[in-house]
Amino acid sequence: MALKPSLRDVLPAELQDRALAALASRKDATTGMPWFVRVLTGFGAWLASLFLLAFLSLGVVVGKEMGAVVLGLLLTGAAAALRRTGNNVFLTQLTLSTGLAGQGLFIGGVGALTESAEAAALATFGIQAVLLFVYPDAIQRFLSALFGGLALLVLLRLTTSGVLVDVALVGLTVAAHLLFLHQGRLQSETWGALVTPAAFGLVTTLLSTLVMRSWFHDFYGEIFRHGAAELPSGVLTMGLAVVTLYSAWRVLEETGAEPGGIAGVTAFAALGLLAILTFQTPGVIAATGVLLLGFHRRSVVLLGMAVVFILVFGVGYYYDLQLTLLAKSLALLGGGLVLLGLRLFILRRFPAAEEVR
Repeated sequence: MALKPSLRDVLPAELQDRALAALASRKDATTGMPWFVRVLTGFGAWLASLFLLAFLSLGVVVGKEMGAVVLGLLLTGAAAALRRTGNNVFLTQLTLSTGLAGQGLFIGGVGALTESAEAAALATFGIQAVLLFVYPDAIQRFLSALFGGLALLVLLRLTTSGVLVDVALVGLTVAAHLLFLHQGRLQSETWGALVTPAAFGLVTTLLSTLVMRSWFHDFYGEIFRHGAAELPSGVLTMGLAVVTLYSAWRVLEETGAEPGGIAGVTAFAALGLLAILTFQTPGVIAATGVLLLGFHRRSVVLLGMAVVFILVFGVGYYYDLQLTLLAKSLALLGGGLVLLGLRLFILRRFPAAEEVR
């Protein structure tokens, strides 16, 4: 089976012409433009915005925090308004780079004016929440979801206990899974254009935060408030495992499989065993949940992210084991044999259907 089915595979004949017409109407003038021309055009837009920012900064921002705040808001608002007027490469990159510079000026100005990291985090969350809805660009919406999610976690880390940060992290995971599970229905509604960028932004927030928590735990725990309490890794793993099991149940339902049948029990048992074995490394089950969503939505980007982070968390899990090198080697060997046996069982018990051409 192809990784991405064609329109003929997923739509009835009476709807195919309408779908092709809709796709054709969305193509812009840059479709046939060579890639190197698009790269040079984007580079020129970023260079032009940097010169503009340098010119304005010398006259308004230097030593004037309020000027940075006002200028940042003006640049961000102008970029959002100008982006709605066209869709060519130069305009897209120019408005994106100018908008990002404006956001940086606004957040930095708020932080310098108040001399408060909490205020800067709150300003980041606020401006990204607004841009997520008003800025009509997939890249900016992805960045808004990413920066907004990280700012929320930082704000909670600065003002509350680490326990609430981990609870919020599970909440962001729930939101990302729900967006991908209901992606088709949500995209047909009013704010459908922001569903996919927001979902990818939340997934990136989740995985990057877990990398920080697993690989740089001392830095993660002490950079904001020394000794801040947080959930034990095992509890966070169980929370993420529950979300992954729920997504697996929904995927089985959507694909017509019986969650209480042999296929469902096998999938749930495998995910539960994985969560237990990686009890102290919550990133493994989290990345596995992303891998599940990637296969379900046939998203190459999501699959690539999941595979990369599974390898990263797998290395962390290996070094986190309080075992000798010989015991670790035997554990890896045993785990590999178990996975090979599970693969053989699945192939024999659930043979793949022949592709119909």
